[in-house]
Amino acid sequence: MNATRRLLQRFGVNRAVSYAMAARIWQIPSGVLTTLLIAVGLEPDQQGVYFLILTVTGMQALADAGLINTILHAVSHEIAHARFDRRHFLHAPKRARQRLSGIMRFAIAWFAVAALLLCIGGSTFGYVMLSRQGLLGTAFAPLLVAIVLGSLTLALAPLVGILEGGSQIQVVNRYRLGQVVTGSVVVWACLLLGAGLWTAAAAVAVQLVWEVVLIAGKYRGFFLQLTRTPSSEFRWRDEIWPLQWRIGVQSIARYLAFFPIYPALFDTQGPAVAGRYGMTWQIFSNLLMVSYVFVRSKAPDFGRLIAEGRRQTSVTLFRQVTHGSTVVLIGLVGAFCIAIAVLNSLPFDLTKQFASRFLTIGQCAAFAFAVIPIHLTQCFSMYIRSQRFDPIWRVNLPTCLTLAVLGYLAAGSGRITTIAIAILVVYSFATIALAAMSRWYDRHFRQLDQRENC
Repeated sequence: MNATRRLLQRFGVNRAVSYAMAARIWQIPSGVLTTLLIAVGLEPDQQGVYFLILTVTGMQALADAGLINTILHAVSHEIAHARFDRRHFLHAPKRARQRLSGIMRFAIAWFAVAALLLCIGGSTFGYVMLSRQGLLGTAFAPLLVAIVLGSLTLALAPLVGILEGGSQIQVVNRYRLGQVVTGSVVVWACLLLGAGLWTAAAAVAVQLVWEVVLIAGKYRGFFLQLTRTPSSEFRWRDEIWPLQWRIGVQSIARYLAFFPIYPALFDTQGPAVAGRYGMTWQIFSNLLMVSYVFVRSKAPDFGRLIAEGRRQTSVTLFRQVTHGSTVVLIGLVGAFCIAIAVLNSLPFDLTKQFASRFLTIGQCAAFAFAVIPIHLTQCFSMYIRSQRFDPIWRVNLPTCLTLAVLGYLAAGSGRITTIAIAILVVYSFATIALAAMSRWYDRHFRQLDQRENC
């Protein structure tokens, strides 16, 4: 047991990471059952519409414009010498509390506007896509409800980001574990009861309920404390905007890099083909997130260690969690491809029907290779940004724009394997560039620290 604990600690796995990992790992077997129920309870065209609803509600990432990560890094620097008591009140210097109050007020205003834009833009886009396939009568109502609930969830997102940046990520991840478990149960119940496309709206509703309980329940005292604290010494234009606009532009570019693929398949190849791609890509996306929680859960520690002048410790921690998370990702995507191959080889109609809702084994293998450089770019990006500056837009913008063009062209012509190849090539170049950039800045800041100490 002690040897196992030491091995996990070597790769940066603590309780916060364990909760996040459990939440994502839960989505693997639960996703299998969900996929089986979708295959049984929804027609192939309905499956395509189901993932279209998930794609549209996923426009939260577009409305975020990179502010969540900026808030996380800003808050992590402010609470370097603060602590929460058992009642979840923050004990920190007055100046830090006032600055946190300013950050919270700004973030709430920003995301209220973003949520409104998401509601209007998402419903309009969904209306257009469904009308082109003649599916408005059966699909628009659940899509609209899901978008409204997703907009409310987006409005609460900055408060959750403040908790993550405030080193409460263990509690946040525990709630997220409960969120995904209950969400899966609700989705299963809806599919078994014949709720059809309303299942997607129910899944978003579960997410909203858990976040309300976390913010208005467990941390109600903390947010009331910040609300009653006058904000001062916080200058958004000078402290947040220089980093936010870079992250925001990259966040939007990255979303748009992947976003055209599904609508292009849906529009040109039909809901059934798009549904197979959507089912497969959701699995790979979940596996990416399972691996990425290693790094994201350590993001506040990166910023705290740098603020405390312990840069070498921060670098060592980053290397540990990056190596560990990459090993996990390779194992997970390999296991998924093997599972698809086994399902296709079994002589049972049910297993063949189940496997037919995914892409072919060759296409799955192509995407398995493609997600590895995506993960590595996420790792390098998170670490560089933890230093409260963002030069990586020079890499991310051309990467995303190139993929947007290549992915759209490949999807429009139905060449799904070409989509995976484009992702692999584009993100491999991005990984090499970000690795070189990270090493250069590490050297640069070490030299600055040595000069200051002389």
